[in-house]
Amino acid sequence: QDEGDVLLRGEPLELRGPKDAIDRGIGMVHQHFQLIPVLTVAENIVLGAEPHKGVVLDMATAEQRVAEVSRRFGLPVDPHKRVEEISVGQQQRVEILKALYRGAEILILDEPTAVLSPQEARDLFVVLRQLVDEGMGIIFISHKLNEVLALADRITVLRRGVKVGETIPAAGAT
Repeated sequence: QDEGDVLLRGEPLELRGPKDAIDRGIGMVHQHFQLIPVLTVAENIVLGAEPHKGVVLDMATAEQRVAEVSRRFGLPVDPHKRVEEISVGQQQRVEILKALYRGAEILILDEPTAVLSPQEARDLFVVLRQLVDEGMGIIFISHKLNEVLALADRITVLRRGVKVGETIPAAGAT
């Protein structure tokens, strides 16, 4: 951040890095996935927040927790599969589940449909609407106006990183 303010629930927020954001309940899903292909889905999701039995990684608990989060949010994944063996749409689910596993209450999605098929994008929108219905905040970054109009409550346009005009309600926007 080099200027302006970031407010969370009306309070100023100072973030020095990703860990600060995660600790404050903000999860980021990047356009280019941040997954390790040779690790399993469960290993990728819990990486950095692994359950342990003493000093040993407790994979059984990790897989159980991943399965629980997957069921709770309606994002089916096989925790045992290696990321390199699953589809791009499933990899997107893994990225979202990583944020939800860490307790994200706000999800920032950067061009989330760029690598998805039309059906995968529709499936993602169903999940995002469910998350919003459960009280989650979603920031959806996209160049695709039809997707923004279909999903957003409010729209802010940025051009070269600068806000253009005012934030407007999506209803009636063109």
